[in-house]
Amino acid sequence: MEKNQDKNFIKDPNKTYGLMEIVDGTSPMTEKRAEDTVETFPHYFILLTICTLTVALILLIISLLFDAPLEELANPLVTPNPGKAPWYFTGIQELIHYTDKPVIPGIIIPLCIVIWLFLIPYMDRKPRTKTGSFLNRILIGGEKRKALLVLFTAFIFGALVLTVIGELFRGENWNFVLPWK
Repeated sequence: MEKNQDKNFIKDPNKTYGLMEIVDGTSPMTEKRAEDTVETFPHYFILLTICTLTVALILLIISLLFDAPLEELANPLVTPNPGKAPWYFTGIQELIHYTDKPVIPGIIIPLCIVIWLFLIPYMDRKPRTKTGSFLNRILIGGEKRKALLVLFTAFIFGALVLTVIGELFRGENWNFVLPWK
């Protein structure tokens, strides 16, 4: 019957349609009635506001209890040794330390990461399984999903390891030191 309705549906050029009217297929909302749904406003916005205020209050309490680990005022005549990048760039700085050509880890690898982040939504559009728990869908979702999961885990683990090494285990002249000495 639904296919019959699609054939009888005449698109009016004077109206604007939502995506559900144009795309073929069924919506998950077709089985739900109005009493089975919850309005976005005010329910979701109240929850979002409560969560935001809670996080802000926790950050305020932490900032009142603990001082920030600031150094002395910067002196433009004296460069600190080692000159470290901020913690979120120490992984890239660590990669640059290991190579003779800084263009690869300094420009090409971050560019590949940004391109990869743009392409993630388009890589796995149709997983094989649509039922089961979240972990079953990830782990049994097919070889393509497993490869993406392994690649992403390796990327996160590598970035974390390089950041920890660059932040905690590098001392004067970028030599390897133990943080507890």
